Amino acid sequence: MKDKESITITEKIVASENLMHKKQILRKYTEEIFKIDKAFFNLMDDIIVNEDQKGEIVEAMKEETKKLTTYNRNLLDHIDKRVNKIVQGLDEQVDEIKSQRMTITYENTHLPKYV
Repeated sequence: MKDKESITITEKIVASENLMHKKQILRKYTEEIFKIDKAFFNLMDDIIVNEDQKGEIVEAMKEETKKLTTYNRNLLDHIDKRVNKIVQGLDEQVDEIKSQRMTITYENTHLPKYV
């Protein structure tokens, strides 16, 4: 007697590869932005503070520069955290694609049992 049977399995058709090294490529750009921001804010500080400028406008500029510095650093930190999550998600998605569900259908031939 022949019976058709099926089995479904998930098989990895391509080896897994860790893509976490991609973070460094993206982080390089945020580090460059940080360096440019730092150079700009140092220049602002040199112009405003080191030349002994005084007055309400100068104080307001100092305050705004500090706020902007904090905002930019927080934004870059947030971007770095998002990069980590995005690369991890990409890594998981790529790993998922490398697996394939397969259904194998075969005929099961039962040999008669002799008792």
